[in-house]
Amino acid sequence: MANFKYVETITTSQDLLTKLKEEVTGFKSFPFESTASETQEQNLWEVFYEEKDSNDRVQELILRGVMTIGTQASPITKKFYVSFINHALVPRVVAPVPAYEEHSTLTVQLLEGLEGSEPTTLPVTTRPTFKLTGHPVLYQWALENYTPTDRNKEKPVYMYVNVMNNRLAMVLVADPAVNFLDYKKSFLYAGALKPFKYNLNDVDGNVMLTAGAVIEEPDISQIAKTGTYYYGQYTSAGNNTLQMLKTKSGIEFQQHYPSFITQAPPKGKAYLDPELGDTGLELEPQGFQASKWTSKYHLSPIYVVHPYEGYRGQFDNCIAVTKHNILHLDELIIDVEGKSWNQEVYRYFDTDTAQNFMNLSANQRMGVAILKEVRYL
Repeated sequence: MANFKYVETITTSQDLLTKLKEEVTGFKSFPFESTASETQEQNLWEVFYEEKDSNDRVQELILRGVMTIGTQASPITKKFYVSFINHALVPRVVAPVPAYEEHSTLTVQLLEGLEGSEPTTLPVTTRPTFKLTGHPVLYQWALENYTPTDRNKEKPVYMYVNVMNNRLAMVLVADPAVNFLDYKKSFLYAGALKPFKYNLNDVDGNVMLTAGAVIEEPDISQIAKTGTYYYGQYTSAGNNTLQMLKTKSGIEFQQHYPSFITQAPPKGKAYLDPELGDTGLELEPQGFQASKWTSKYHLSPIYVVHPYEGYRGQFDNCIAVTKHNILHLDELIIDVEGKSWNQEVYRYFDTDTAQNFMNLSANQRMGVAILKEVRYL
């Protein structure tokens, strides 16, 4: 495996950033298999800055990653920064103030262009400043205004995270045992895309952020009116679109979209043709997958597309799966060739936040699977 670590654990909303810090930065190197001629890869994630509350819980966290793109002979590296604020500990500055406790909300931001000199020791002790800060992206894993419920910041949260030097992919799920009706399964991706073989020099602007949320993301008129994080009429708020650091031409924090290999979406969500009517596809409840021809499930890469610049790359070790005849947390086993391992095991997540990057895709009825382990047979 050599270049990723996968963790399934339980924390609480108030301890979430403390746990995330531990899982992302608390190990020196990634697991590897020496008998398969793999070499050890160092973990390059570091805590760049943090703030703790009076109980020593991390309430604000800036992580610094180092991505490596290109070929093994000619690698290109870039440092990138991701900021997290836990609103279970730090109230969100918003008007009007919510009438409920925001116990299951993070704000996540991409940061670019560290101002001042490069620090010699980490973490830094004073809050750093950056030339560019992307539009804040809400990351939520429960219906906080739902009543009645006993959910609060002390209740458990399931964390599933795949850590690579190039990116983080994570799913948070509020503990269903607290309440069956207010928990959500929420996906986050922060870091580099896997470029195609034709654009292995895509490094400088190749940082993406997207996260699931319950609260409706602001529209472009709201973003423009506030002005602080306005980067033009296609500024991405990071929930229903994919927020990329830069386009090829250098425009910051623009909307990008997912693409994948899929059948038509269900009726009511498909194109209404003037002559054919609803072009949606109705799937037989007990059929479709696994395929009767192959006995296998259909899985697709998640490509990233810009409406002008076209296809740019794909999510790294994350795939799209149709939400049909598959259960949350099922495992998907893929036979692979040309790698030091023979099988890849993906964990499937029935992601279901109202705001998510699938909303503006070819098929909203898609879930996400994240690489969990590899097997050497």
